[in-house]
Amino acid sequence: MMEHDTRAGKIILLAALAIALFVTLPRIVIAAYLKVTPAWGVTARGLCTFLVAWLCLWINVKSVTIPGINPAKITHRLALNVALLILIKVLFHLLNIPAPSEAYSRAQVFLFNVTLVLEICLCVLIAEMYRLLKNNQQQRLSNEMLLKANAEATFEVLKTQINPHFLFNSLNTINAMIDKDIDAAKKFVANMSEVYRYILNSAGKPVVTLDDELSFTASYTKMLLERHAGGLFIEINIPAAYTHFLLPPVSLQTLIENAVKHNVVSLNNPLIIRVAISRGQLEVTNKIHQRKKEYATSTGTGLYNLHQRYLHLCDTSIDISNNEDTFMVALPLLKFSNGRYVPNLANL
Repeated sequence: MMEHDTRAGKIILLAALAIALFVTLPRIVIAAYLKVTPAWGVTARGLCTFLVAWLCLWINVKSVTIPGINPAKITHRLALNVALLILIKVLFHLLNIPAPSEAYSRAQVFLFNVTLVLEICLCVLIAEMYRLLKNNQQQRLSNEMLLKANAEATFEVLKTQINPHFLFNSLNTINAMIDKDIDAAKKFVANMSEVYRYILNSAGKPVVTLDDELSFTASYTKMLLERHAGGLFIEINIPAAYTHFLLPPVSLQTLIENAVKHNVVSLNNPLIIRVAISRGQLEVTNKIHQRKKEYATSTGTGLYNLHQRYLHLCDTSIDISNNEDTFMVALPLLKFSNGRYVPNLANL
């Protein structure tokens, strides 16, 4: 923050000097050409121009907090600059600047006023250009952070799925199925292929549609159901009206995987995972049948990355509820509006 303030201060100083030189230089050239001294000293005029430019730029660039003024609104910024112009004019009048001393002083005063207005307009233009460049830079940084968080989350899913334990279980499932049902084994391999294809294709994408995420999750859950036959039940109830909304890729799979990883899945104690829409959000809920500690080791990376991706996308966090017997995670469904992602607040 301090580094940014220092950089902004240098930009304001250099811009004010440039404006002062731009306004004063023609006077110096004309005075030199006519071999006369202007009625109002060039040095004093240049210093005055510099101070006005510096003040105007400082107020606009620093987004000074003033009651009733919202720096984010251009109409408020314009009103602030008009008030600043009036204030400077009153101050100059009180200081008798420029001092009428010659017959053509009215023309000089008129020229002075026009120059002052043009100077304020130039400062506002420079400040708006700086604000635009700053916002674009912040947007690029935000997008880079989002892509990084998304890549980290995707990598975590890939790492979890292609680790030896995952492959060992999947290959064992395929091996057992080949002897019993070759067609079922082929379907398992096809689902496994779809899982990897989706993860690889979604890498780098900030969001996908809920419809695409549900299709991917269907392939993933079929693999889980083959491995935990009779011990795992996944109930998905999503109205068609919500399938066009957006969410980070692999987010639903992360929540289902998280539930399976941390809870007992057995015929005697089946795990039921429910996926539904509530209050306009995607909710994943399961009863808590926590595994023994030696089997429930976790770094919390999956939920953390999912939380970070939402913060970068729309400055909104996921909702986690951990009651005595129920664990629930609610994901905001997003839509693209006015050039950015915003949560859907309507419960259709």
